[in-house]
Amino acid sequence: MRNIQLMRRWILLLLLVTACSLKLVAQEVKLRPASDFLDLQRGVTEDELVTRALASNPTLSARRQQIEMAKGDVAQARLHKNPSLMLGGLKEVNGDDHGINVTGSLPLELYGRRARRTEVAENKEDVSKQSVADQERLLAGEVRTRFGEALAAVRNLMFIEQLLQVNQDFLRLMEDRVHQGATPPLDADETRVEVNRIVTMRIDDQTKAEIALLSLKKAVGIDPEEPIHLKGELDVSSPTYDQKQLLQLAMDHRPDLAMQHANEALANAELRSDNAMGKPDVSVFGGYERPNTGFSQEAFDTAGNLSPIRQSFNHVVFGLNINLPVFDRNQGATLADAAAIHAAQDQIAAVNLNLRQEVTQNLVRFNGAQARVAVYRNGVRDQAAHNLDVVRQTYSYGRTTLLDVIAEQRRYIDIETGYTDILLDAYAARIALEQAVGTKLL
Repeated sequence: MRNIQLMRRWILLLLLVTACSLKLVAQEVKLRPASDFLDLQRGVTEDELVTRALASNPTLSARRQQIEMAKGDVAQARLHKNPSLMLGGLKEVNGDDHGINVTGSLPLELYGRRARRTEVAENKEDVSKQSVADQERLLAGEVRTRFGEALAAVRNLMFIEQLLQVNQDFLRLMEDRVHQGATPPLDADETRVEVNRIVTMRIDDQTKAEIALLSLKKAVGIDPEEPIHLKGELDVSSPTYDQKQLLQLAMDHRPDLAMQHANEALANAELRSDNAMGKPDVSVFGGYERPNTGFSQEAFDTAGNLSPIRQSFNHVVFGLNINLPVFDRNQGATLADAAAIHAAQDQIAAVNLNLRQEVTQNLVRFNGAQARVAVYRNGVRDQAAHNLDVVRQTYSYGRTTLLDVIAEQRRYIDIETGYTDILLDAYAARIALEQAVGTKLL
C-alpha cells in the first residue's frame, strides 16, 4: 500500500512539473477572452459577411468580368456588317489612255445571319451569368460554413473559460483548506494539475478560434489583420421541411441547372447560326468609272481643225456578288452543334440527378442533426451538469474522492464539447441543405 502511495506521489510530481512548464508556455501566449471574437451588439452577422464576400471577393470579381465580356460580344454581334469602298485607276503603259473607278459593296446578310449571330452572343451571356450565379451560391455556402465553424470555436472557448474560472476558484478553496489542515496537500496538488490541464485546453481552443476566424476572413476576402467581431448564435432552431417542396425549389433556383439549360439553348442557337451561314449570301455593289481613251491618229473637230482622237466616258456599274455554298455548307459545324445539343441535354439530366441526390441526402442529414441536438439538449447536457454537481457535493461531504470529481468533470467536458460538435453539424447541415436547394430557407 505504501508503494502505491509513493508511486502516486511521483506521478503527481511529474504532472506538476509538466503543468508548470505548460504554464510558462501559456504566459508566452497572449490569452484573448472570448469577447474578442463575439459581440452580440455591434458584431457582423452571417448575412452581412455573405454580402461583403459577394461584393469584394477578388476571385468572384474576376469571374464577373466574363459577363462584361459577353455583353461586349452581344453589342458587337448586333452591328451590321460594314460596307466596303474600292478606289482604283487605269493607266496605259507607253500610252495616254487612263481612267478612274469607284466601287462600293454592302453585304445583305441573308437568312437572318445577324439575328442568328446576336442570338448566339446573347445565349453566351446567359451562360456566363448563370455560371457566376453558381459561383456566388458556392461562395455564400462557404462563408456561412466558415461562420458556423468560427461560432463553434468561440463557443468552446467560452465554455472552457467558464470551466477554468470554476476550477481556479475551487483551487483557491482547496489551498485555504490545506492551510487550515482540513484537506490533505495531495488534493490541492491534484486540483492544481487539473487547473493547468484546463489552461492548456483554453490555449488550444483560442488557437482554434483564431484559425477559424482567419479562414472566415479568407473566404470573405478580408485582410487577415482587419479586426472583426461576430454576431450570431450556433444553436438556431429550424422548422421541418417537405422534400417535394425542396426539390421544386431546387429546380427553380439552382443556377448550375439553369446554366446547363442555357448551354442547351446556346448549342441550338449555334446550330441555327451555322445553318444560316451555310446558305447563299449576297452583296450588292455599285460604282462609277470614267475612262479616258483615244487613238494616235487625228481628226477634224467641229471647228474644222485637226485634233487628237480622245474622249472621256462616264459609266455606272452595279450588280450582285453571290456567295454560292457549293462545297462548304458548314456540314462539319452543324454536326458538332448537334453533338453539343445532345451533350447539353445529358448534362441537364446529370445535374438534375445530382441535384435530387444532394437535396435528399442533405435533408436526411439535416433531420438527423436536429434530432441529435434535441436529444443532447434535453437528455444529455442537463443530466451531465447535474451529475457533476452531485459528485462535487458528495466530495464536499467526504463521501467520495477528488479523483472522482475530476473524472466526472472530464466526462462533462467531453459531453459539452461534443454538444458543440453536434450544434455545428446541425448548423452546417442547414447550410448544405440551403446550398443544395439554391436559396436561403426560412
